[in-house]
Amino acid sequence: MIPDIDSFDLDAAILRRSEQDLRAFLGALAARLTQALPNRVSVERKRDGLFSSTSHVVRIELTTDDMGFVIALDRSGVQTSRAKVVRGVTLSTTAVPAGQWLEDVRGAVARLSGASDDAASALNNFL
Repeated sequence: MIPDIDSFDLDAAILRRSEQDLRAFLGALAARLTQALPNRVSVERKRDGLFSSTSHVVRIELTTDDMGFVIALDRSGVQTSRAKVVRGVTLSTTAVPAGQWLEDVRGAVARLSGASDDAASALNNFL
């Protein structure tokens, strides 16, 4: 049976919209983390097209003293991972669901906020 074309078009439109929402979310998250923890966050951006002057966030990396957190947007969606770091060496990396990743990042920022409450409040306001 051939799927209904209208249904296919609707599904494709929903997929495109969800991709735009993910781009907007990553852009907002990158802005908040960079503002709160400028020395611990690195953001990778990709141009929207060959001759485009606009870009979007494709990867955010947050590094704490003992953990590393990465969220990346690729063709298959959002990929999130957490890494155990000892003396600057990554010992293990684990893929985690996005919701768990956000909770882990929130906890890490809260631990870092012993010196600065501004970073934790900025992230908590966002999440």
